[in-house]
Amino acid sequence: MKKKLLILKTVSIVLVGIFNAPLKSQCLNPANVYSFNYNGKTYQVVKENKNWTDAAACAVEKGGFLAEINDQNEQNAVFSGVQNAGIVNSNTMAPDGGGASYVWLGGNDMAVEGTWIWDGNNDATGSQFWQGDYTGNPVGGLYNNWGDEPDNFNSFQHALGLALTDWPFGVAGQWNDIYQNNTLYYVIEYNTLLGTHEPSDPAENLIIYPNPVTDFLAIDNKKNIKEILVTDASGKRIKSISGSRLSDKIDCRDLLAGVYYLQIHYQDKTSSLYRVMKK
Repeated sequence: MKKKLLILKTVSIVLVGIFNAPLKSQCLNPANVYSFNYNGKTYQVVKENKNWTDAAACAVEKGGFLAEINDQNEQNAVFSGVQNAGIVNSNTMAPDGGGASYVWLGGNDMAVEGTWIWDGNNDATGSQFWQGDYTGNPVGGLYNNWGDEPDNFNSFQHALGLALTDWPFGVAGQWNDIYQNNTLYYVIEYNTLLGTHEPSDPAENLIIYPNPVTDFLAIDNKKNIKEILVTDASGKRIKSISGSRLSDKIDCRDLLAGVYYLQIHYQDKTSSLYRVMKK
C-alpha cells in the first residue's frame, strides 16, 4: 500500500508539474498576418511592431526568415503585397528614417559597417549584396533598391527597411537603412508554399465547390469579401475580383488546367488562402 501511495504521489507531482508549466506563447497573432504567394513561395506581412532582431527571431520560429529581395519582379511582388495588407502607415514609422513608414526586410550591416548582407534568420551569415554607403556599389551584381541611401545617419542605422511612404532621400518602395531598434511591421518569407485551407472551411464560414472545377466555382460565404485574387502555382496573378463585383460564382472557363490559389481578403482585414484544381 505504501508503495502504491508513493507511486500515486509521484505521478501527481509530475502531472502538477506538467500542467503548471508555462505555455510558450506565439510570437505573432495570426489575425494580424496578411499572406500572399509569389514564385512558389509564401510571404507574410506581420502587422505587429517588433525591432529587427525580434522580428527575425519570430520569422525563424515560424519556419521562415525576414524577406530577401533578389530581383525587380520580387521587389514588385513584395511591395504590392505590403500595399494590399491594410497597413495603417502611422503605426509603423521610423523617426530616423525621415519620418516615413517602413516594414523590416532581412538585410543588415550589423557585423561590419557598410557590408550589407541578407541575414533574415539573424545568424550573422548571408550573401553580401552591397558594399559601402550611398556612394557604394552592389556586390556580385546582386539586386538592390536603395533610395539615396544607405547613410548610417548618427552612426546607428544597421537594418534594412522597405519604405511605405516617401522620405527626403527616397520614395515609397525603395530601401533605407534605419535604426534596428525601431519597432516596425515586418515581412516573413518561406521557401515553400504554406499549407492552405480546404475548400470547405467552417471556421471561415466559407464553402468553395466543386473542386476540381471545370467552368464555374461556387462560393457560399457568410463573411463580407473585399477582394479575391486568383494566382497560379508560381504566384503570378491571373485575375482579381472586387467584392462589389462578386457574385456567388467565379468564372474559371478561361483558366488552363492546373493548380490555382484564391487569396480571399475580407472587409474585416483578415484573409484566407485556398487551393483549387482546374480540370
